[in-house]
Amino acid sequence: MTQTSSVREDRQLGVKELLAFIGMALGMFLAVLNIQIVGSSFDEIKAGLAAGPEEVSWVLTSALIAEVIMIPMSGWLSRLMSTRWLFTGCALGFGAASIGCALATSIEQMIIFRAAQGFMGGGLAPMIWAAIYISFPRRYQNYLLAIVSLLGTSAVALGPSLGGWISEEASWPWLFYFSVPFAILSALMVFFFVDFDRPDWSIAEEIDLPGILLMATFFMCLLVVLEEGRREDWFASRLIVVLSITSAISGVLFVWRELTCSKPLIDLRVFGNFNFSVGAFYVAVFGAGMFVPLYLLPLFLSRIIGLNTWQIGSMLVVLGVTMMVSGFFMPLLMRFFSLRTIAIVGFTMMSLGTWYQAQLNFNTGFAELLLPQVLRGAATQMCFLSMIGLAVGSLPEHQVKAGTALFQLTMRLGAAVCVTVANNYLFIQTRRHYHEIRESIAVGDPIAKETLGLLEASNSRALGDSPWALMASLQRYAAIGEREAMILAFNEVTTVVALCIAATLIFMPLIGRGRRPSTGPV
Repeated sequence: MTQTSSVREDRQLGVKELLAFIGMALGMFLAVLNIQIVGSSFDEIKAGLAAGPEEVSWVLTSALIAEVIMIPMSGWLSRLMSTRWLFTGCALGFGAASIGCALATSIEQMIIFRAAQGFMGGGLAPMIWAAIYISFPRRYQNYLLAIVSLLGTSAVALGPSLGGWISEEASWPWLFYFSVPFAILSALMVFFFVDFDRPDWSIAEEIDLPGILLMATFFMCLLVVLEEGRREDWFASRLIVVLSITSAISGVLFVWRELTCSKPLIDLRVFGNFNFSVGAFYVAVFGAGMFVPLYLLPLFLSRIIGLNTWQIGSMLVVLGVTMMVSGFFMPLLMRFFSLRTIAIVGFTMMSLGTWYQAQLNFNTGFAELLLPQVLRGAATQMCFLSMIGLAVGSLPEHQVKAGTALFQLTMRLGAAVCVTVANNYLFIQTRRHYHEIRESIAVGDPIAKETLGLLEASNSRALGDSPWALMASLQRYAAIGEREAMILAFNEVTTVVALCIAATLIFMPLIGRGRRPSTGPV
């Protein structure tokens, strides 16, 4: 790779460099935001395209599969094409795919364009992290890292609110049209102001095609198994068995190939750096701890409380606001405390916030969710920034691009796998709790008899003495039992996540303290 940097540590940032950073940060923000605003508006997309619930889930899955294929390739492609050309191409491709999604007239078209959107978006985030470490003076890096982390995490938290507002005030195609002008602006800013490195087209002759095919097969099969496993009754389905075996074999062959190939697509040797390996493990834990509760809470508010997309977004806005506020204090914390200390405090707060979120009930409202969101919002910045500093900050310059790509990949996979596991565990536990509730109600139970009497009395006002009044009362009683079973399951899954985060803290003393950042202007 031909780099234009070695970076002089005593120089000031110029206007051109700041504009380059803003352009790359905007593109990264769009890529993260688009996943969240679309994920919160499935019902509107399903209605608009006349798709079933199983089909519309592929709107998210197709983008995720393409994204996790592109993320590890971004390091090699940026060396081949340079940061400037690859980022510009990805931003323009993202905008074009967004237009395709907005104009889609069938679920098949939507899935294809969403895959293209995910593929292009997957190249945007890793490049800005690599650029910060390679091309900017160290004394400015923590401020730039805090800004990018602030944008990325805020996009995750504010996406549902924005998606709900767009869906309510306009229509679902505007979820995608919204991104187009900003994607064009990002591409133009990067094209005119980014000049960090030069293309190295000579490495195209050594392209690792077997590695690309093995990686794509591994991730595609793995994510399809996770997405379709429960619907197909897991290993009772021949398709799931075949895909699982294919994923396992291609995964092993991919690792072997990348470790033995002289010019690998992905430099897995970065895992030989102890701090990077531990940091990658903890960012996978962070991905699970961040995204599983963030997936479960809107689901609870929708299914149990009955809120619409806009109302759910309003309930979660505290999380995004806390992320933004805490982001402004992160450079100061990173200046006076070691990264390991920040990480310990951050993961402790995330565990506590997740634990408090596991106290849901039918009367849960904004006030009950305030403390969990504040704790989790503040913890998000502390966890992510400390881990990327400990992991990528410890790598030599020639491994930074591969390291940032793998770092992003482990977070995305940690989130995707754990969200799928949590969703299946939620389904299983809901059924178990419902059966336990049903079996605990004995014939002639006074509480059950009193409840049925109240339900029958309320129904009789509408149905009179019709025999359907009793049937309606029994159905409502069963629905109450199912609701309570789901509440128990939601709390149980969230509690498990909190305990798992807390359990990983025992390994924290193993990692280095992390370099204390060079001081710069505050």
